[in-house]
Amino acid sequence: MSLLLAVGALGLAHGQEWSAPNPYRTAPEAQRAAMLTQGQTAYAQHCARCHGAAARQPSAEAPDLRRLNSFCLKLQDGRLAQRCQQDVDAYYSQSVQEGKVRAGVIHMPAWRDTLAPATAWAIQLFVEAQPKPQPRISTSVDAAQGH
Repeated sequence: MSLLLAVGALGLAHGQEWSAPNPYRTAPEAQRAAMLTQGQTAYAQHCARCHGAAARQPSAEAPDLRRLNSFCLKLQDGRLAQRCQQDVDAYYSQSVQEGKVRAGVIHMPAWRDTLAPATAWAIQLFVEAQPKPQPRISTSVDAAQGH
C-alpha cells in the first residue's frame, strides 16, 4: 500500500494531521511497518544530527527522545497511561511544529513547514520502537513498584 493510501486509510484529513494521539501507534501491522521504515529514514535525515543515530546518542543540548514516554509505560492504570501518552503526543507535536527556543536562543528549529505531519508521526513511531535507556533516577512510581 502506498504511503498516500496508508495516510488516507488512517483518516488523516487536512486539518487533523497534528492532532494527538499519534494515529500510527494503533494502525494495522502492515501500515505500522511501512511507517516505521519511513520514520527511520526521516529521523536519520532530520533528527540524528542532534538527537543521535537511531535516537541513541543525543547531544548535550538535545534530549533523549526515547525517554519521552518512558514514564507512561510504567503506569499500571490503563486509563492513566493512555492520558499520559496523549500528553506526550501533544508535547511532541507542539515541539516539532514550533521548535524549542529558550532565552531567545533556538535550540531546535520549527519543523512545521518542513516535515509533513505524517512524517513527524512516523518519526515518533520509530523513536518509540527503539530500546529504552536505563532510567537516570528512580521516581515515586519506581519506588511504589519495588524498583
